[in-house]
Amino acid sequence: MAVPTTGVLSMQSMAQEALYGTYGSGSVTGPISLYDMVNGGNTNGSGNSYPTINQNCLPNPASRGAYVPFLILKKYTNSSLVSTNTYYLDPSEAANPENLTNGDILYTDANLTTPVGAHSGTGNFYEQDQPGPSKEQSACGLISWPPDGNWSCQTDANGAITIVLCSCTTC
Repeated sequence: MAVPTTGVLSMQSMAQEALYGTYGSGSVTGPISLYDMVNGGNTNGSGNSYPTINQNCLPNPASRGAYVPFLILKKYTNSSLVSTNTYYLDPSEAANPENLTNGDILYTDANLTTPVGAHSGTGNFYEQDQPGPSKEQSACGLISWPPDGNWSCQTDANGAITIVLCSCTTC
């Protein structure tokens, strides 16, 4: 069964659908939190623990606001571009790129489940790709970007960064 496309919707019936796949029938313990029905679990005080849904959908509702996007370039020593990427930071480690420190993890997905692979060795590094960012948008809190400011890092096999360069010549 599914939630009907016509008629009056009921929060209790939607909770029954989320729990049992039976819109309009089944036992539901109150209170019912729409947040919990959408995101799964019962962290917002629901009487039932709801299953997680839409796990493969980005952004998954459970992920909204739980990451910090960060645009960076993957380069070689000769500055040739390997790729441009959006990576994600756990806000408990770095609320914005300005707060990045050695050991913080870069992730490839907004759910913060897949760390970036190792990127180190002779000449491999990441460089921020955001012209003219604000201080909060800039790695190391640099106020301006190249040619005045430079930031680059390497990552280990767990996605943990090591800041290689954080300098500002005229910032």
